[in-house]
Amino acid sequence: MLPLGEYRPRPVPITLSVFGIHQTLAYLAEREPDHAAEAAALVSGLELDATITAKPARSLDRLLAACAATDRKVAVISDLSEHAVLAAIRTHTLDTHINAVAARQGLDLSAVDAGNTAERATYLLGVPLASCLAVSGSVGRLRRVQRAGAIGLGCECGRDPRKHLADPQSPVVSNLTVLTQALLAP
Repeated sequence: MLPLGEYRPRPVPITLSVFGIHQTLAYLAEREPDHAAEAAALVSGLELDATITAKPARSLDRLLAACAATDRKVAVISDLSEHAVLAAIRTHTLDTHINAVAARQGLDLSAVDAGNTAERATYLLGVPLASCLAVSGSVGRLRRVQRAGAIGLGCECGRDPRKHLADPQSPVVSNLTVLTQALLAP
């Protein structure tokens, strides 16, 4: 028999939900703060494993080198843990061309909004957001960064197709190689 302690309602298991890990972490931070830090550390560890084993997009190294060759600063923005993003950048030897990383830090879930993360990245770079080009293969992230004030460029390197990425404010490139060639063109 278990000793009687203070009653603590058990969380209802989520079997199907439109919410993701960020909403779950926010719920835990609000309702189960003693478990929230442990959950954030667990998620960060899983993200670390995933980012280290994932292969970078083809031509990413050439694109970053082209940015460096043309004196363009590069910041990586992500809703993953900053620790995982930094480890992936170092593991794949992309760190020589990346000037800043803005990602989720612990239970600070403001990085979930790509607009907030882009603003933090521009602060780290020391440039205004309006002078930045945000390249993304995700329609949601691209639109949030545009609403924050950055110039958006869709890239068919993500999960969303061209027909969703394209709009009057956002041109779309077919891949990172095309973008690299455009950067290096005279």
